[in-house]
Amino acid sequence: MTTDTRIALWAREVFDAALVLLVVICLFTIALGRVLPLTGRTTLVVAGGSMEPTIALGSAIVVEPVDPGSLAVGDVVSLRSGPGRAIFTHRVIRVVVNGGTTWVETKGDANATADPSLTPASQIIGRASITIPNAGYLIALLSSLHGIVFVISLGLVLLLAASMVESVMPVRRRATDPQRQPEPPSRRAADPT
Repeated sequence: MTTDTRIALWAREVFDAALVLLVVICLFTIALGRVLPLTGRTTLVVAGGSMEPTIALGSAIVVEPVDPGSLAVGDVVSLRSGPGRAIFTHRVIRVVVNGGTTWVETKGDANATADPSLTPASQIIGRASITIPNAGYLIALLSSLHGIVFVISLGLVLLLAASMVESVMPVRRRATDPQRQPEPPSRRAADPT
């Protein structure tokens, strides 16, 4: 096998592996962003650094519904707050029960002070159960038309590159065993298999 053939084979394997990796990443992202919510959980993309280093910017978090009575100090929860009903994820630093209603005080791990007001537990979307670093970037990418076009284009480029490498590869010929003699034509015709 020549050096050129080895390089071409290696390049083809690299392109094939990259294409398989692209498909696996896309399937994982689709499962995380579209299938997992069907189980009652919510997948959120972290768009701020208030929980770093615990939860990094660009992470995806899986949030499970939580009973307000089971909230405890130290829980990381996602909640809606403020006039714009913004969603954010912070750590519970205090749980207050007042008049039968549970309220929580939260704080981002990277923030110097607690959030400015108590939040009713009814505003909590759920407790963060799984954090997947950088997966939020993939979810955001595959949630936009430009991202989908980019991923499809990347797959097509990988297919084209693999095809081009294959087209310049020399045709492989079956190595013949010097000890083995070809069978005579009359024997081949008589063999029923």
